[in-house]
Amino acid sequence: MPKLSQVLQEREKHWIESAFDKYDLTQQRASYKRTHFSPSQAHLCPRALYYYMLGYDQDPIASQNLRRMGIGTVFHEFIEKKLVETGLMVSSEQEITYEDPPIRGFYDAVIKRPSDDKEILLELKSMAEPKNPKFADYLPRHDHLIQWNLYSLMTGIDEGIIFYINKNNQQYIICETERNESIISTTLEKFKQVQEYLDNGEHFPYQPEWKHDWCNYRATCEKDYFIKGI
Repeated sequence: MPKLSQVLQEREKHWIESAFDKYDLTQQRASYKRTHFSPSQAHLCPRALYYYMLGYDQDPIASQNLRRMGIGTVFHEFIEKKLVETGLMVSSEQEITYEDPPIRGFYDAVIKRPSDDKEILLELKSMAEPKNPKFADYLPRHDHLIQWNLYSLMTGIDEGIIFYINKNNQQYIICETERNESIISTTLEKFKQVQEYLDNGEHFPYQPEWKHDWCNYRATCEKDYFIKGI
């Protein structure tokens, strides 16, 4: 008997589903050559970051993954509205930059803590119900900490919250955090290393020690390494 996942993959899509999937593809940002590193991509391996900066196209994204991303945006707007209506919001989606190495990003929100009016840097994340209940013990995720710390560096705000909302049951998981200089220095060093290859017009070497299962540039990277030898 075939698995349910196999049946779903092999079935013919309903015309509404096909229309929606085509629409989702049009909502993807076009690739372009960048002049600044992005905090949201800072967790990538240096070679993937190199491809990102040069504007290489990512591997095709499955329709279901595009839906997850779209739903994540809805949850993001849902929480932002609550922050505004409760009077906690100070500012949101503001552009911030850093000079050396060049970084550009938009933080999610700066909120004010009622007990002392201190400004807190907030990063919003949505997630699916973990298959393993112990997954929540490992929050906040390290890639999210990297992103938050870069925003902390650029805003000068040293206290923050990484706010998770569970897409399945709408549970909140609120992780308080503070600036970690080790994370910042390690990330800036990686950016500078990639920037050096970009400035010299050299192809960043393959990184066998990094995990590649979820890399958005895996097909390009493996083709360059195993076929072109670079």
